[in-house]
Amino acid sequence: MGAFIAKMLLPTVSSLVFLPAASVAAKRGFHTEAMVYFFTMFFTAIHHACDGPGLSILCFMRYDVLEFFSVYGTALSMWVTLVALGDFDEPQRSSITMFGVLTIAVRIYQDRWGYGIYSGPIGSAVFIITVKWLQKMKQLRAVYPEKTVYTQQVGPGCCFGALALMLRFYFEEWDYAYVHSFYHLSLAVSFVLLLPKKNRYAGTGENAAKITCLTLCCCTMSPGSSKEKTDKPKKKSSRTVWRVPTEKLWARGSSTPTLPVCSPPPSTPVKGTSISKLKEMNGWK
Repeated sequence: MGAFIAKMLLPTVSSLVFLPAASVAAKRGFHTEAMVYFFTMFFTAIHHACDGPGLSILCFMRYDVLEFFSVYGTALSMWVTLVALGDFDEPQRSSITMFGVLTIAVRIYQDRWGYGIYSGPIGSAVFIITVKWLQKMKQLRAVYPEKTVYTQQVGPGCCFGALALMLRFYFEEWDYAYVHSFYHLSLAVSFVLLLPKKNRYAGTGENAAKITCLTLCCCTMSPGSSKEKTDKPKKKSSRTVWRVPTEKLWARGSSTPTLPVCSPPPSTPVKGTSISKLKEMNGWK
């Protein structure tokens, strides 16, 4: 009896393998992909828990809703992983990601168990990536990206992804619990392998973007925290016209301020004095 219960709970427990994939994605700077992986892990685990014995209390939604979000999260995880592998520039990256978010939802709502729910996103993403990489090769006249990307990321990631899809569609009739658990494991490994080593839009060093619970709640400033801002030295006040100390003009010559004195012109003209003499007497020039 205990072995039967453990076998029934195995798909639920195996869904937790998406949590390490989300952790790796967040560490590499792919925060959007990490949130999608966590979304997939949550709804996949709850969906399989509703099938298991004694865990029906966890079904806080209708079974068909949990089933929809489980399949939708899996397909969306494939899409965002391949878009991240393509290393697109903005705004192409955001536009392509949103295109997949909308179209995958419509496709899965129409049919949740057909081959098209996964082949459509994968085929579209591979076509877009191929066109982009061929254009780069034409511009650089060299292999793009580096050969190590093909041997260490693309090749092994595609192998694990193909293995996951074969287990999902062709071998689940053998033993659903074990085969579906290996399907979860192969899919999570393919996500980790296909995801680039670093997100070039996430920043580096002190400016690197970090995701925390407070960041998700919009309670911290980005990219630096408030502590980093207080530790910065205060900026010296620049010398402007309004801050330069002005010097009194009449204080340059002597220590005591004096005003120039001008004797008023005489009220009556002095006889026998010329105009030049009057100017000289009054200090005029």
